[in-house]
Amino acid sequence: MRSNAVLISTARPLATAFILNRILTENVRIMIGVSGSENVNRVAAMQRADENIDDRLEDLNRTLHRLRQNSIEEELIDVVSGFEALTPKGSR
Repeated sequence: MRSNAVLISTARPLATAFILNRILTENVRIMIGVSGSENVNRVAAMQRADENIDDRLEDLNRTLHRLRQNSIEEELIDVVSGFEALTPKGSR
């Protein structure tokens, strides 16, 4: 009878330790999952921002090229107009 009492008195702290360990392990698992989820969301946001930057850069490059082309065309028109103004009408 005494050996049963010893087993019961030993089993309770072990069971308590096991349960506490299980709770701790589960809490750590949940925290790791939350942390992983946050990181996934951060990476996704960074990828979207990177894509937006690329799109904006393309738009700005197109605008730059269009403005440069317009500027070149204006200069050519000025040169041709100046040439026509300086060239006598009979020598054209």
